[in-house]
Amino acid sequence: MAYFLKKISLIAFCLALMLAVSTAQAQQPARTFLLTVPLSGPLERMGHQAKAGAELALKTWGGGFNLEIADEAAAPREDLDFSSVAIALGYFTESRFQLDAPKFLYLRKPVLLPYLTTAEPASRGPATFFRLMPTYAEQGEYLALELLNLNRRPRRILIIEGRAGGQAELVAALTQTLADPPQPTPPPPPEKDKRAPKAPAPVKPLDSKALILTVDPDQAMKPGEIQELAKENPDIIILALGLDDALRLAPVLAESKWAKTPLWSGTILGFREIGSAYTALNLNLSLCLPVTNLAKSAGNKEVQRFKDKYAASWHTQPTWISALAYDGLTLAIRAVSSGESPSETLAYLIGENRYALGTYDLVPGGGGRPPLDMMQVKSETVGFLP
Repeated sequence: MAYFLKKISLIAFCLALMLAVSTAQAQQPARTFLLTVPLSGPLERMGHQAKAGAELALKTWGGGFNLEIADEAAAPREDLDFSSVAIALGYFTESRFQLDAPKFLYLRKPVLLPYLTTAEPASRGPATFFRLMPTYAEQGEYLALELLNLNRRPRRILIIEGRAGGQAELVAALTQTLADPPQPTPPPPPEKDKRAPKAPAPVKPLDSKALILTVDPDQAMKPGEIQELAKENPDIIILALGLDDALRLAPVLAESKWAKTPLWSGTILGFREIGSAYTALNLNLSLCLPVTNLAKSAGNKEVQRFKDKYAASWHTQPTWISALAYDGLTLAIRAVSSGESPSETLAYLIGENRYALGTYDLVPGGGGRPPLDMMQVKSETVGFLP
């Protein structure tokens, strides 16, 4: 009987030990990040740039963490254990994101989305999906505010607008903001015995007498049309175009009286093919791009360190694609390192975060204000475009 009781006690002890070990393992925070980017197919080049940016972030900040990489252009990997992932990031295509999103929702895993330019994916999973890329509407608002902040406001604006949805969103936000710009937030009331902070000056809308013309690229390329439009002598031209239209339009612009007129656009044209073509034709193109401007990093030590480390590791310049992946994984590593529980990780993500190349302000609905900056496209800055 005593032998039997000892055996029962030994079995009970082993079971209790196994349960304690499994519980301790379950309580340990996951140490793996999942990056999903296209490593084959038409977006392969950008996918490898994103991979390089993420790997540099892991090398810089990620002691004790692992990075798992999935090819977004290939069939989903059956061997991936989503439950062991702390935070996922990446996704260039909404179709692949939609395929994986239910798994992250079910497991309550945060996902950082550096490349999707629509707010819709983030809104599908409050406190789960966080957008790091500015939407086209946010880019349009940013361009409008930049126009309103010029020392000499434009009197004539020409907008060449394509037919795609993102291009229309940019133009709609641009024109709306020019007419009714958002006003700065008033300062908080002063503390006792302290002087009240100065209220920021209100932003005045564009003069009602200013002329805004909108044409489509086919109209702009008709024989004689460019000369007719040039009579309006625009101060600035907004290009809300796809890559093909922008390339077709470049020689027409170069041969017109607008060759020296400032051309502005957003990430729609933020690629090396466009930059090289417009630079070769001596066109004055500037783009609003996400993250702190890599091309003018002299005053930003964090950006300069990133550029130096990236060049040392990969023997090339970082692009804004690689910078977004670097920022995404940097935020993920900081978030997981901030505490032991998933709630502490989320608390870190939701709120202003300055541990990246730009300042990200994420909210539970996945929105926020991803940073934007202007970059003039020249021969020496084309290398920062993907």
